[in-house]
Amino acid sequence: MKLTMSSEMGIHSVWFLATLDSENPVLSSDIARSIRVSETYLIKVLKKLVSARLLVSRKGKNGGYRLRKKSADITLSDVVRACEGDDDIYTCLDEERGCLNDKACPVCLTLRRAETAMFKELSNTSIADLVRFGWKPSAIELSRGRV
Repeated sequence: MKLTMSSEMGIHSVWFLATLDSENPVLSSDIARSIRVSETYLIKVLKKLVSARLLVSRKGKNGGYRLRKKSADITLSDVVRACEGDDDIYTCLDEERGCLNDKACPVCLTLRRAETAMFKELSNTSIADLVRFGWKPSAIELSRGRV
């Protein structure tokens, strides 16, 4: 199983904001540069994180993004669900494969259990846990912008 680039960007964005531990909003361009991604695509991800109430955004001269709550209260599961949505990781094409239905199909049932286990594990890791891991933006990244 592979998570999409949205989840990867979302996790690194929230992690980056948590390392700053600031109430000051950070520009999307600064986040994009710091995690080395396209700002255009990142903005779409940041909007999902705002909609999921993980980030706060502010427009205007002193605008940008910041965490809505403490990093200890945001899990990897929260970020992945915000970025990926609530769709199942697997959808059985039962008519084409001759399955009885997705509630009786051993493949569907197994993958559903795997998805449940994955999200349970992701729920056990907070963004604060990632911050304790020790990643910090480099001095070069910090000197280039407001970050």
